[in-house]
Amino acid sequence: MQTNLHEWRRLIMKRPPEGGPPIFFMLLWLIYILFPITALAERPPDEQWVGFPLIALFIVSYIAGHMSKKWRIWAVLVHLFIIAYFSWRYDQDFIYMGFFTASLIGMLPNLRQIGIAVSGVLLMFGFELWHSETTDRLGSLLDLLPVMVALLLVPFVMFIGRRSKVLRTQLELANDEISRLSKQEERQRISRELHDTLGHTLTMITLKSELAEKLIVHHPERAKQEIRDVQLTSRAALKQVRELVTGMNTVTLREELSNAKRILAAAFIMIKVQGEPAFASLSPLMDNMLGMCLREAVTNVVKHSEARQCVIDWAMTPDQYRLVIRDNGVGCEKADKGPAHNGLRGMQERLNLVDGKLDFQSSRGNGSILTIIVPRVRSSSKKGETN
Repeated sequence: MQTNLHEWRRLIMKRPPEGGPPIFFMLLWLIYILFPITALAERPPDEQWVGFPLIALFIVSYIAGHMSKKWRIWAVLVHLFIIAYFSWRYDQDFIYMGFFTASLIGMLPNLRQIGIAVSGVLLMFGFELWHSETTDRLGSLLDLLPVMVALLLVPFVMFIGRRSKVLRTQLELANDEISRLSKQEERQRISRELHDTLGHTLTMITLKSELAEKLIVHHPERAKQEIRDVQLTSRAALKQVRELVTGMNTVTLREELSNAKRILAAAFIMIKVQGEPAFASLSPLMDNMLGMCLREAVTNVVKHSEARQCVIDWAMTPDQYRLVIRDNGVGCEKADKGPAHNGLRGMQERLNLVDGKLDFQSSRGNGSILTIIVPRVRSSSKKGETN
């Protein structure tokens, strides 16, 4: 029984082809068909035997037009014929049934079919105008002029709205593609610069190391000179790497902390920062790493947590940096899968490069706590060795 209810719920909430409202709203709109049915029920029986089958055909074609793109234009033409017949045979007020038709016209897939349908509407209006002149009911027809204008405008408004949605989707896809290509180009640029900058230097270090190994027994003095050359070359390589990293458009913790305050405020999430990061003590690599992790963490809070408060806690010890992001949102189970956990996986992979650690604690209804720990590297001038 529960399975049948689920299938029924899924069916009525299904959207028709080419977009549009769910089928449930389309069926709900059919309640207004009671007005022409009531008006027809007041007619003599000899008029009802033709009218009620046409009403049934009108409803069937309306549903078929919403469910099938192939039958939509034919459903519109059937509607126009039935509305014209009712207006001619019974009363001009039956033209209000055209609002059902206008919704179908707005869902037509291209301008050609919309043009055909609108031409049919104009032809129906022309027929009604001619019929009103011959029966001296032109004044009552003019009272329906706003309805006629609305029936012509509704399809174009729906088409423009649907077209705008398609264009927005295409724009988002284009922006995603531009972003992907930009990242790919940046990777290729970094690869070229690493190859051009370090390739020759590392090759020289390798050759001189091999030469020193061969000379160390019979020509120790010359081997020492080669080793000194290796040291000088390695220092030059280290300087080149630092210059390369400095030249990149890196993310910094200071910038991301400022961005986090703006983003959380825009999402109506109160932010509290505990502890002031010592930005000067961070190496460029650690600064970039922590900035990227903070960006991803704040993005997850805004997108997935539904929190009202976010606390960013910074602490620094002689051996490590510690960054904690807490929120009071809906939380999640660790077994859950989704974009947020994909972001956590990316942070962990990034932290692995610097022997960092990531700890994520969360449960349903109790918010989340994300702890990021990276080792603190100190120069030999302060300690005598590098940790």
